[in-house]
Amino acid sequence: MKAKKPNEIREEVRKQMAAKYKQEVEDWRKTANEYRSKWAKVCNEMRDLRDENAELKEKLEAQKEWIERLMEFVNMPDDKRSAAVKEYVVNRRITQEFRDLFGPYFDTLNRLNILSW
Repeated sequence: MKAKKPNEIREEVRKQMAAKYKQEVEDWRKTANEYRSKWAKVCNEMRDLRDENAELKEKLEAQKEWIERLMEFVNMPDDKRSAAVKEYVVNRRITQEFRDLFGPYFDTLNRLNILSW
């Protein structure tokens, strides 16, 4: 067996350490990229959940308001309730007639406004 010179030993150890270091750096890069992609995914999910939460809160508030109105309507005396129903039907009919009459014009104006952007 031939004895190795100190320079050969040093070079061999340097190569081993360089290979080990290079592998460690690659492993850390891979881990960092995995965590970065997981973080991005979680951020997207969190944003979607925030949007969904805001939408659900808005719907809840609308339903609470509707329930309050309904309770007011139910708790009205019969004569006032009957008058309120008649008023609602008349207003609804007027609103629908207005929409039928002017709806096409408003649709056209909205389209023109959208196209001008």
